[in-house]
Amino acid sequence: NEMVWLMSQDYFRRLGGLMKSLACLFLGVLTVVFFFPAVPAAAQAVKIGVVDLQKFQKNSKSFQKASLSVKKKFDDMQQKLNDERNALAKLDEEFKKQSMMLSLDAQEDKKRELEKKQRHFKFMYDDFTQEMKETEMDAVKKIMKELEKIVEKIAEKEGYTIILERRTLGLLYFNNAIDMTDRVTDAYDKQYP
Repeated sequence: NEMVWLMSQDYFRRLGGLMKSLACLFLGVLTVVFFFPAVPAAAQAVKIGVVDLQKFQKNSKSFQKASLSVKKKFDDMQQKLNDERNALAKLDEEFKKQSMMLSLDAQEDKKRELEKKQRHFKFMYDDFTQEMKETEMDAVKKIMKELEKIVEKIAEKEGYTIILERRTLGLLYFNNAIDMTDRVTDAYDKQYP
């Protein structure tokens, strides 16, 4: 029993010494943090900005011009597709009206011609769809590269640490004072009229 008591005394003495050591270490860290703050962190404040791309798209005159250009190309292609669709519908209507009066060979010829036109229309539709996707993607890439240059120039000039897009994943709130969309839009429209 006396042996256990001596061992427990030794254990608590060691534990007490360990606790004193940890307490001293903790106080030493606190002293360093409070009395000698990190100079580089204090010298360089973090400056954050936010750009709202939807607002930029809505307000930028240059973006609107580019958008109209893409829309005009789309409308021209859509008109060609509509013309082709109307011609196809007319051909189908004629085939249905004439099918009773035509011989079996003539019906087969008309049917093959109609199927050929339908395949051509589908090819044309797929081709136009792909071309429009590429046109839109190219326009977006071009604008985003130009916008990135503008944002980078403003960030370097005004000392921003980071500039985020408004809909960035994880950005739940920001004060409107750091919204720089209007400045970016004005700079973009001046640089790319």
